[in-house]
Amino acid sequence: MEFFKNNNIKIKLDVVKEAIIDYRSDGKKLMRKLAEKYGLDIENKKDYEKLISRNNEEIPINGELSKRWNYAFHGCECGFYNKKHKQQVEVVLSNQPEFGQINSWFLLSYMKSTEKYKKEIEEIN
Repeated sequence: MEFFKNNNIKIKLDVVKEAIIDYRSDGKKLMRKLAEKYGLDIENKKDYEKLISRNNEEIPINGELSKRWNYAFHGCECGFYNKKHKQQVEVVLSNQPEFGQINSWFLLSYMKSTEKYKKEIEEIN
């Protein structure tokens, strides 16, 4: 089993890989759901630009995505927050529909707020 080790803290690499896959998947699902809410298709470049444009007054900068999720555009990202489970998913808005790179800070926030990964990263800050 391979580990990533930093300051005597070990993290299983297969857990990190799984978290990255889940994080990416959750972000894509939430962005699709947000686009659908406003009758847009994120696969369509023009629709995607309408969704993320801060000049589009039809789409609020933040709001309720569903009964469970809120969203908020900020900078070049969109943050999603699960009201029940307190889960956080940040999506980098570049390069739709893949949504840019995986940001290590956002990945750590995701893992800390996702029940499946909390115990794996307890000692990391």
